Amino acid sequence: MTKLIAVSLIFILGAVSSACTTTTTRSGNSLTSSPNLSSDQRQQQKEDALETSIKLGLGYLREGNRNGAKLHLRKALKANPRSAMAHNGMALLYQLEKDNELVEEHFLKALGYDPELTAARNNYAVFLMRSGRDEEAYTHLVRAAKDIEYPRRGRVYLSLGQVAKRLGKNEEALAALERSINVAPGMVPAYLELAAVYFEKNNLPRAKRYLDKYDELAGPRASALWLGVRLEHAFGNRDGVASKALALEKMFPYSQQYLDYQEWQKNQ
Repeated sequence: MTKLIAVSLIFILGAVSSACTTTTTRSGNSLTSSPNLSSDQRQQQKEDALETSIKLGLGYLREGNRNGAKLHLRKALKANPRSAMAHNGMALLYQLEKDNELVEEHFLKALGYDPELTAARNNYAVFLMRSGRDEEAYTHLVRAAKDIEYPRRGRVYLSLGQVAKRLGKNEEALAALERSINVAPGMVPAYLELAAVYFEKNNLPRAKRYLDKYDELAGPRASALWLGVRLEHAFGNRDGVASKALALEKMFPYSQQYLDYQEWQKNQ
């Protein structure tokens, strides 16, 4: 399977209209080839059937139909146990089932069979981040970000910025987050991340600019309001502090950010 095909699988929006060509017939769960086909045609037919199984599996996965996804992804692996995209799909499936051992097993197989499959590398990095394995995630994200053809590159840079920030690599975090919105201006979470990093660096004007842009794109969020409270306080804007704090209290009274605000207020 070419890299172009592997990349195209990311954009599955629904079911595939047909799982076989006019030269194939269904026999139970298997495809039966016409005896008149050449060896090249039969090979192409197998590749098409494999691609269809993966598309269907990932499509069902997007819909939350785990059984349908498992059926077709297993069919794909039965046809080609070395299919990196099928292993990537199985890893995503087992993530839903919280089976971390199988998640890692399939991600590693996917990358072992195709080290250039950026979709699997990015997905594995996100899994590592969620598992608290930031150093490993960082290494994979740096490599994934080098694939200029990967359609979710903006998301890769966002994750890279987030993990770099957690590792204390603030300059690298800023560079990655800036790159994220340059590559994908609609990458909304990156604006809030940038605002937070610039606030920590005491670059208040830039923090305010990115926070305002985030508010424009995302609307009120507890994390943004809490950052807004501290930012307005740093500017000495009492009315701004009161406005953000009131919105936080009214809209997100049970959030961790509101609890943080209450604790912060005691120390002012």
